[in-house]
Amino acid sequence: MVKRFNLLIVLVISLILSSCGDDSQFRITGSIEGLGTRHVYIMYVADGTVNRFMTTAIDGKFVIDGVSNDYTVVEIFSSNKELVGRVLAKNGQTIECRFNPDDYYSMKIKGNKPTEQWGRFLNENSKVLSTGTPAEVNALVKKYVVDNRDNIVSSLLMMTQYDAIDNESQADSLFSLIEPKARPEKLVDDYRRLLIQINNSALNIKVRPFSLYSYGDSMERYSPSRSSCSLLYFSTVQSGRDTIISTLRKAFDRYPRRRFKLVDVSFTPDTLSWKNVARMDSVGWPQVWAVGGVANSVFDELNIPRLPYFIVADSTGKQLYRGASVSRAVSAVNKRLSH
Repeated sequence: MVKRFNLLIVLVISLILSSCGDDSQFRITGSIEGLGTRHVYIMYVADGTVNRFMTTAIDGKFVIDGVSNDYTVVEIFSSNKELVGRVLAKNGQTIECRFNPDDYYSMKIKGNKPTEQWGRFLNENSKVLSTGTPAEVNALVKKYVVDNRDNIVSSLLMMTQYDAIDNESQADSLFSLIEPKARPEKLVDDYRRLLIQINNSALNIKVRPFSLYSYGDSMERYSPSRSSCSLLYFSTVQSGRDTIISTLRKAFDRYPRRRFKLVDVSFTPDTLSWKNVARMDSVGWPQVWAVGGVANSVFDELNIPRLPYFIVADSTGKQLYRGASVSRAVSAVNKRLSH
């Protein structure tokens, strides 16, 4: 009865909102699997201004209205502030979407052709995008751009998937292949402005000491000051974990414990799922569980946008690297400890 009542509320809200829709706004209607009745957050840039606000999803279903005369990338976050999906939208459009917090690339989206093509690319190439090296992901994006120079999706992939770190000149050359109509200057500038605001606010936050429940049924006490460099690996139950663990193990085995600290922080929804994963991994470094996921008070300020995610910090807690690339994270560790 409660679920039926909640669904009725969603339908009523949707009808009310749709009745007053016009070309002066865009609408996103969607669902997030397993969310329940909780908050949904969105961010996008319009006319040079970063817009961020919150709405309430009922049984995981939500309706969001926004305003942008030109195409803009809208980022959608679940209640624990984890990025669950992106859509391309502008006034006069209605976007329908379905997201799975445990599998970012399984999103289902329809509403405009570019958004549908973007979502289809993510679905069809999920394995490489989720577990591949930066070079493999870049090669995948490059092929799409070369074959689709007149498609705005090429610009979207360059902005959201291509790893340009230490590869800026090649990224610029590849981006220049895209026809001007498919890389609107305003869209690109607005998205860069959004990323700068998100990253700068989080990058300046120092990693704080914490005590969390560990796999060995004890408390793991972490402090960046106890080692020259530390790497925090934030994860959940996902595919590709074996590849990540293999890469992390090389760094773990290379350096003594007094110089390098590696902590595996799980954001799985319950301890049973976490312990099943931890037991299969049998790694030698601490594995801890954070109740509440990325919204856990210990990590909330770090603004972790998606999973898996990696943060490398020095002994003062200053972030040396933050991002979704395990190879980049290990490179940052090697660079720090090679001095």
